[in-house]
Amino acid sequence: MIKAITLENWKSHYRTSLEFSKGTNVIVGKSGSGKSSIMDAISFALYGTFPSLASRRVSLEETIMAKPAKQSQSTIKMEFEYGGKNYFIERTLRRAGMSEAYLREGEKLIAGPKTTDVTKKVTELLEVSYDLFSRAIYSEQNQIDFFLKLSPSQRKEKFDELLGLDRYEKVRTNCVTLQNRIRKMDEDRKAFLDEQKKKTGTQQLEEYEARIREKEAEGTKLAAEIKGLEKEIADREKRLSEGETLEKELRQLKEGGIRLASRAEALSEDVARAEKKLDGIEMTKVKEALLGSEALYASLGDQKKELDMQADLKDKEIVKAKEQRAVFSNLLSTNEKIRGNYKRIGGECPTCKRPLSEHEREKLEKELTESDNKIRASIGETEGILQKIHSEYEQICKRAEEKGKLAQEAQKKAVELKTLTGLAGEAVEKQKQCKLVQKQLEETRGKIAAIKFDPAGFEKERSEFYALRERAAKARAEARAAGELLKELQAGVKRIKDAQEQIAQLDGKIKHNEKTLEKLAVFTSALRATQGQLRAEMIATVNAAMDEVWQKVYPYADISTVKIAAQENSYEIMALQSNSEWVRVEGILSGGERSAVALTLRIAISLVLTQNLGWIILDEPTHNLDANSVVGLSETMASHMPQFIGQIFIITHDKQMENAASGKLYTLEREKEKDGVTKVVGE
Repeated sequence: MIKAITLENWKSHYRTSLEFSKGTNVIVGKSGSGKSSIMDAISFALYGTFPSLASRRVSLEETIMAKPAKQSQSTIKMEFEYGGKNYFIERTLRRAGMSEAYLREGEKLIAGPKTTDVTKKVTELLEVSYDLFSRAIYSEQNQIDFFLKLSPSQRKEKFDELLGLDRYEKVRTNCVTLQNRIRKMDEDRKAFLDEQKKKTGTQQLEEYEARIREKEAEGTKLAAEIKGLEKEIADREKRLSEGETLEKELRQLKEGGIRLASRAEALSEDVARAEKKLDGIEMTKVKEALLGSEALYASLGDQKKELDMQADLKDKEIVKAKEQRAVFSNLLSTNEKIRGNYKRIGGECPTCKRPLSEHEREKLEKELTESDNKIRASIGETEGILQKIHSEYEQICKRAEEKGKLAQEAQKKAVELKTLTGLAGEAVEKQKQCKLVQKQLEETRGKIAAIKFDPAGFEKERSEFYALRERAAKARAEARAAGELLKELQAGVKRIKDAQEQIAQLDGKIKHNEKTLEKLAVFTSALRATQGQLRAEMIATVNAAMDEVWQKVYPYADISTVKIAAQENSYEIMALQSNSEWVRVEGILSGGERSAVALTLRIAISLVLTQNLGWIILDEPTHNLDANSVVGLSETMASHMPQFIGQIFIITHDKQMENAASGKLYTLEREKEKDGVTKVVGE
């Protein structure tokens, strides 16, 4: 039993708390007053969703109050009793951040804070899934005739899901699929076996084994041949190595002898050329002349150096005289500026700006003229000195140039004499070298004569060695080819034997699968029979409940009862008329009659499928019912239905349905035009 629920910031409910009892609990209010929001909150508290949220007609964020003030989170708290124990559920959802949920048994937390954990625990506890809850317990507004609006085939599908019969159909379908797969697999295996048996006959196996024996014998023979060849090659390789050493040594000696002979010849030619150049020349006189040339070159060099120093001094004197002349020229320019200044300023002193008398002006002019004459005299004297220094400078430079030319001639002569003395020394040195080279050449020729080497015999030995190596390489290649072929043959034998073993295994699997197919055929038949029997029993139970409920819901005698007629691929809803004729509900009954049938079907399904829970929620059950039917329904809900269902919730705008309340009765109001919140105004 649901004992109480609290809605905080849930849709139009700011803070609404309601208590419920056994029997029929009725909530009355105008459209938009927040009645259905309470039933959505019950569904959300249990399963974290409700029909319009599950079908995405609304979003989770839209359940948080937005008017008159936008709230950041919403909380649902619900207390219910089941199996003699009290449980408390609390779910909080936020616009920003994670949602939370908690389920407590008394004071003990048994699930949370993950919302999915709470939903899973509630489903296990109540043994009712959300899908069963939304179809068998909670009749959403305008969805009470959900099963009537479905086509007969869709109705069968939905009923089978609710009754759990679809699981048998899924298992049966999977069995048929498995049978088909096994048959196809066996067909493929048989085709494969036929092909493999052709490739893996006894004759082919015997041929392979015979060739293996042949190749093993051939391999043994080649191995012995290779061993003998390798021994002979090793012996010959040793002799060949010794011969190659002698051959190399002889070649190096001959090449060295050729180089020495060439060197001796070149040295002899150099000595002959030197002696020819020195023919008739006395080397003593050449050395004396060389000493004299070197002394003259040194003396002339010193003299030139002295004259260069004198020229530098004269050059400095010229620069100094030019500077003196420039000083005198500047003094003349200064006097001229003084004369121009006092004339320009009208006879004032150029220094103190005092006016000058005639006498003072004449005196100043005289002083300036005397100064100019002295300066010009000094300039003339400086010019004379400058000319004299220039003349001396040119004479010194000329003498230095002459000394330089004489020094170059002395140096050239010394170089020529030095060349002659060097040539004589070189001739003597090369004569010594020539004798040494000739001695080395004789020694080399002696060594060549001492080596005992037969080039023709050695070449024959080498040819025979290479022939042996070639024979050994060929034998190894044949042995490798024989070994590879042997491996292939052995692999072929293994493949044949493996294939024969695989054939035996596949034969066993095919026989096993044939037995499995027989068992599956029996199991499929049993499933079909069980499914049919269960469907018949479940439909019979629902029809019995519908017959009993119909008498309480429908107040007229023109239709005595209603039932579900189960056919091969469809479920028809049938009504028994007063003429004892069964007719289909679709397209024949009036709107009020259809509503009565829909209500009866809902209550019957709830009684059969969720009897352990004993809840049913009806949102606007009076749709299309006339006044007489509403009165009858109200009396039935108040007096009769609680005998079948422990707790009933009715959401209605019809004031007449207030009489249905055998439990709690609440009236809700809300000022929609002012975006007001839901208020409980009557209890």
